[in-house]
Amino acid sequence: MDNIAIVTDTTADIPVSLARNNNITIIPLYVGYEGKLYKEGKEITNKEVYEKLEAGIKVMTSTPSTVDFVNLYENLINNEKKTTIYSIHLSSRLSGTVNCANQAKKFFPNTKIKVIDSKNVTISLGLIVLEAAKAVKSGVSEEKIDHLIDILIEKSKFFGAIENFEHLFKGGRAPFLGKFLSSAIRFKPIVTIDRNGKIKLKKFTRSKRNATAELYKQAKKAASSTYKNEIGIFYGSDRNAAIALEKMVRDDNDIEIDELIITEITTIMSAHTGPGIWGIGICPRVELHKL
Repeated sequence: MDNIAIVTDTTADIPVSLARNNNITIIPLYVGYEGKLYKEGKEITNKEVYEKLEAGIKVMTSTPSTVDFVNLYENLINNEKKTTIYSIHLSSRLSGTVNCANQAKKFFPNTKIKVIDSKNVTISLGLIVLEAAKAVKSGVSEEKIDHLIDILIEKSKFFGAIENFEHLFKGGRAPFLGKFLSSAIRFKPIVTIDRNGKIKLKKFTRSKRNATAELYKQAKKAASSTYKNEIGIFYGSDRNAAIALEKMVRDDNDIEIDELIITEITTIMSAHTGPGIWGIGICPRVELHKL
């Protein structure tokens, strides 16, 4: 299936080596401060963004432009000879990236470009993209790839813990926290993403340790009992929180793991949540021959 391309954006948190090995093309979002934007992962480091956030400097973010998408699609079509492009991106309720991709798609009426709203974010998006890329490599039909992506969007789950709610509330991605202002200051919010792709409060926990235990509990409930599970654990400035969560998941014999990835979260996400975020994404490893 050399004619099919898989595209996603940097919020998918897919490690570079995995993206390369699975022929995934990644378009960067923009992040910056003091009036200047930089391509995420190329022109600015996570460390620099964390330092600005911790210093109280306002960090801005932006979607890839329509022109960025046009240039990317043009390269895939003209230079890599792709005739079908799956362009899978973070929730349209959190970003205008899907809209920009749809605008760019109009410039290529003779190419099949499927722009897909994953209704998800971070490694939960990444797991969907990775499974789609593996399906392409296996040579299954487009019909089966379409079906697989639909299943994964429906079944994928995301749970995140936030050290400090301030950035998420100020960024407007979680206005519900305003209702719980006093609680949010004292406790660690656990958030998820609903079926429409919006961030939703799951509960509050009293400490970082309790938050990690709650993430494990939610992942265990979400784990498939029919298939093995693809699991992604993400972190911001504290990798130790991710390691503690990984141990809980690996020590649970009831959670059947096909693959487990640990990845540092995108600077785009940390700009809105603050660097103190960690969590887990989980989706089933669907057997292609059963589709």
